[in-house]
Amino acid sequence: MKSFLFSTENDRGGVILCNLDTLEEAVEYLHNRFDGVVRVEEGRSYWQQGEGFGELPPPADDGTGTPPQAAS
Repeated sequence: MKSFLFSTENDRGGVILCNLDTLEEAVEYLHNRFDGVVRVEEGRSYWQQGEGFGELPPPADDGTGTPPQAAS
């Protein structure tokens, strides 16, 4: 099972847990299931309306060898 985060043009969306294997399959499924899907994410990979498929850059390395901490 994989989970995909999605959002729609009217600021709705959520997380879908399913047996789809790829982001491409999830985008197609979500477009058929919901109106106005504008973004779908899985991990660092995403699809966005008007942009297509892409990959988020890795977190910046601050030179200490430790992962960056989330802002509080």
